[in-house]
Amino acid sequence: MAHIPDGFLTASVSAGTFAAAGALTALAARQARARLDDRAAPTLGLATAAVFAAQAVNFPVAAGTSGHLLGGTLVAVAFGPWAGFLVMTAVVIAQALIFADGGLTALGANVLNIAGAGALAGYAVYRVLTGLAGDGPRRRGLAAAIAAYLATVLTGIAAGVELGLSGIAPARLSVGAMASVHAVIGLAEASITGFAVWALARKRPELLFRPRGAAPVGPPRALVLAGLGVVAILAGLLSIVASTAPDSLERIAIDLGFADAATSWEGAPLTDYQAWIPGAVGTAVAVLLGVALLFAGTAATVRAAARVRHTRES
Repeated sequence: MAHIPDGFLTASVSAGTFAAAGALTALAARQARARLDDRAAPTLGLATAAVFAAQAVNFPVAAGTSGHLLGGTLVAVAFGPWAGFLVMTAVVIAQALIFADGGLTALGANVLNIAGAGALAGYAVYRVLTGLAGDGPRRRGLAAAIAAYLATVLTGIAAGVELGLSGIAPARLSVGAMASVHAVIGLAEASITGFAVWALARKRPELLFRPRGAAPVGPPRALVLAGLGVVAILAGLLSIVASTAPDSLERIAIDLGFADAATSWEGAPLTDYQAWIPGAVGTAVAVLLGVALLFAGTAATVRAAARVRHTRES
C-alpha cells in the first residue's frame, strides 16, 4: 500500500508532514472527545483491530504486485470523520512501532496519506454525495463506495507527491504509478465499503454516524467480544494465505530503482509481521497479537479520555 519507509523522504518533507499530521491529530482528539463516551470504547477498539487485521492481509493486484484494504472511509462513516481519523492514526502508529511497517521518519506522511485521505477526505466526499442524492440505504451505500474509491486513489497520489517532492523519483512517474495501482486496489475497497454501509443503513442505521445526532451507544459487550473473535480468527487464517508479492510502493521502488534507499526501525518487536515462530504460523501469531493489542489499547484510551472529560465537566 502506501506505507512509506524510512529513507524515502527528505528531512523537510518529513518535518512538514509531521507538523500537519500532529495538528490534525490534536484537532481530531478534541473533536472526537466531545462526542464519544466510554460506552463507545469497545466498539472503537473492535474497529481499530478490524482495520489492522484487514491491512495485514495482502491480496494480488497485478502481476508481481499486492495491495490491502484501507478501511478509513468505512470507519469514518460509522463513527464520524474525527474518530475515524484517530482509529486510522492508531493503526499507522502501531504498524510502525511494533511491525516496522512504515518508517518512523515517515510517520507523519503515512498518517496524512492513510488517515487523512482515508477518513477525512473519504468522509467529506461521502457527505457531499449523500447531501446531493439523499440518505436512503442504496444511496448511502453507493456514496460510500465512491468515496472509498476516491480516498484510496488519493492515498496513492499523496504518497507519490511526497516521493516526488523528496526527489527520490520523478513526480510524474511516482504519482502516476501510485495512482494507477491504487485505482485497482480501490475497486475492492469500494465494493466492501459500499456493501457494509448499505447493509448497516438498511438493518442498523443507528450504528452510522449522524453529524448532529446523539452520541452513539455501543452494542452489547457480548456482540463486541464475538466480533473481536471473528476478526481474530479471520485475520489469523487469511494472513497465512496472504500474497507475499511486494506491495504497490515496494514494486514501484524496485521498478524505478530506489528500493535500496529504504530502511526500517530494527527495534520493532514483530518486524515484517513475524513472531518468534518461523513461517506462516509466526505471521498469524504476530497478526493476532496486533489485533489484541490494538483492541485493548484503543478501548483503554477512549475510556481514559472519556473519564477526563467527565471530570472536567463535573
